[in-house]
Amino acid sequence: MIEGAFIINPVAHAYNLSDANLQPNPYGRGLRDLLTKLHLAWNPPELQVPAEVYMSDWPMEALARTLFLETDIDMAGNMYLRLDSWFKDGLCSRAKNVESAARWPDRFVNYLGVSPTRGLNVCLSDLVDQKEELPSAIGLKLYPDEVEPFRSWRMDDPDLAYPLFERAQELGIKTIAIHKAVPNGPVPINPYRVDDIDGAAIHFPDLNFEIIHAGLAFAEETAHAIARFPNVYANLEITSLLMHHGPGFFQEIMGLFLFWGGPEKIIYSDGTMFCHSQPLLEKFWNLEFSDQVLEKYGLDQITKTDKALILGGNYARIIGLDVEQAKAKIADDKFAQATKKNGLEKPYSNWIKMAQGAEELTAI
Repeated sequence: MIEGAFIINPVAHAYNLSDANLQPNPYGRGLRDLLTKLHLAWNPPELQVPAEVYMSDWPMEALARTLFLETDIDMAGNMYLRLDSWFKDGLCSRAKNVESAARWPDRFVNYLGVSPTRGLNVCLSDLVDQKEELPSAIGLKLYPDEVEPFRSWRMDDPDLAYPLFERAQELGIKTIAIHKAVPNGPVPINPYRVDDIDGAAIHFPDLNFEIIHAGLAFAEETAHAIARFPNVYANLEITSLLMHHGPGFFQEIMGLFLFWGGPEKIIYSDGTMFCHSQPLLEKFWNLEFSDQVLEKYGLDQITKTDKALILGGNYARIIGLDVEQAKAKIADDKFAQATKKNGLEKPYSNWIKMAQGAEELTAI
């Protein structure tokens, strides 16, 4: 927490970027190169990890320790990432999703993952199977395309998307997170546009839809979507890194979203561990808009109340999380005990120690 504000990072990842996980095509390597360049170019030098650590299969325990021993984050979302034609295990595996739920059920919420380009019947069967394995899962993470060959689908497809969303809703899924704005490496950009969100939002008013990487492209279209539909939200995964790399750009995006949607329609996230949350959280909590941004968008200065909504309040609302109950469950767990005793640990210290085979780490 920060000054009593409950912090949720709905998108946190333990990637598998090892050579062994790359599919034998140029696209997996291209996406890995993109993720590596983002890590190196958008994070300051003190928040970068050695190449041999980054280009590996990241352990779930390293993610949990990074989030809950090194930052003010209280809960996080873990996702099964179905980038099947880029990576052999889909970048973040089903097994890791299960591990996060089994070991730290009070710290993680979980998103299932299916690949719609495989066809409706396959998706429905896969979705049901995963929900039986993880009955507490609250979300579904989707990607708009696959490669080799290039193929894509749309969120407003009544024959594919709508039956999938209907079944997800029947199974108790609260939110659909769709990757947009950032192409997955050297692939066509068209599937990453946001114009297909409208149909999904109209036909499924009781589902929530998160536009992931909101504002990095198609910012105005995203802003109009969150303004027009009460169940569409801007998720700031990766966008939040602009606070390091392009702070003026970040203010512009936030100004646009606040003008059209208000603070209730924005969800903070970042994508830890390819970045580190704590410096970003501190920058966001201390964020003040420039006079130029305030004048351009006719805004009042962003308040701590606004920030608390963006950092956790909005997300808790859309998934139906009782924040007071969530606080009580983690108040004295092993992460809380360790941070009360030692304070926040150095960024990436746990991940690097684990990669080096350190034995002195206490059990979590």
